[in-house]
Amino acid sequence: MTHVDEAIRRALSPDDVRACDALGREPSLVVQAMQAFQTQHRLFALAGWLGGFALFGVAVWAAWRFWQAPDVRGMLMWGGLTTFALAGLGLVKLWFFMEMQKNNILRELKRLELQVASLVALASR
Repeated sequence: MTHVDEAIRRALSPDDVRACDALGREPSLVVQAMQAFQTQHRLFALAGWLGGFALFGVAVWAAWRFWQAPDVRGMLMWGGLTTFALAGLGLVKLWFFMEMQKNNILRELKRLELQVASLVALASR
């Protein structure tokens, strides 16, 4: 910790220090993914996960059909579908990780707000 962090910790009450520590801990990736389902956009997160599973299923099915295709035209069609399904899956995953990153940023902002509010309360005494 830096000198500024120590000064902030000394200025905070024990309850505020515990709250800052709880907000400051980085949750695991699984916990972060579950927290994405606890926001007001939980239906979008659920739709993204279901869409991701569906796109993965389509990609596997199309890849299987690609290997079973009897001619080049069929291989191009099934290969194209596989490519588009995997690209869509990548976009869904990117969107979901951006949601998780947004939640991380909001947690850090709440932690900063708590520190500022505690320091203002301490300064007004």
